[in-house]
Amino acid sequence: MLYRSYAKVNLTLEVLRKRDDGFHELASLVHTIGLADDLRIEPADELLTRVEGLDIDAETNLVARAAELLMTRTNERRGAEMSVVKRIPAASGLGGGSSDAATTLVGLNGLWGTRLGFSSLIELAAELGSDIPFFVRGGAALMRGRGDELEPLPELKAQWLVLLIPRHDIIDKTRRLYAALQPSDFSSGEATVKAAERVQSGQALADDELVNGFERAARTVFTGLSDVWAEAEHVCRRRFLLSGAGPALFALASDRADARRQVARLAHIDAERHAVRTVKHARASLRFAASTPIGYP
Repeated sequence: MLYRSYAKVNLTLEVLRKRDDGFHELASLVHTIGLADDLRIEPADELLTRVEGLDIDAETNLVARAAELLMTRTNERRGAEMSVVKRIPAASGLGGGSSDAATTLVGLNGLWGTRLGFSSLIELAAELGSDIPFFVRGGAALMRGRGDELEPLPELKAQWLVLLIPRHDIIDKTRRLYAALQPSDFSSGEATVKAAERVQSGQALADDELVNGFERAARTVFTGLSDVWAEAEHVCRRRFLLSGAGPALFALASDRADARRQVARLAHIDAERHAVRTVKHARASLRFAASTPIGYP
């Protein structure tokens, strides 16, 4: 079976405080987008993982870790062969690895007939990483806590975005970004709640309502990001925002044609560029071509 693992953008991302457990309390309005990895899952006698488009070791391969976790928790003895074609740039703030892990959990749950319900899959996903639970469902959600407290929201119907992904070679990016946060980067979460209320009521988002608490830290950690950011806003004449901890940037577009025009204007910038739109939750969107959609017990 061939599945599509969608990326996400954090339309808002606020860091509220550092928690007693060492993690940070977050508030984020997050949505899956059309940029995606492909994940093929087939029966096999043992667990095998292949990744095309990314050199990754076993310790950081979230697909393999997700499969091993599900196998352990369900006492499953059958194997599976999992082949990933990477299109979502790694460590970019778009959640590619997390999406692949969530798709692995859901896909193997169907292949093996382990019949775990949605809440059980969410619990397993939370053990693998803070933002992986979101990708079990995808779509639009208000995310709180470490990222594991989710309130589903109506999806934004075909909201087009301009996506700009600068290259970087920073190792352990997320740790460094959190370490670079200062008290002035923290906020109350009010902006995220207001944006979520607009989505809930079917209103369009405006870029001046969107925030990201990592903006200052990202400009400090990613060499050259400020220059790329300024140039993108200059040539497209609109605000660009950070997704996750970056360095991926996005801007709202009025429609597909507008998004493609802006991507063309960014052609001189040394960064990956895409015109993408928001996509629905996993029940409707985690499918590939005419393949059977993922089923939930």
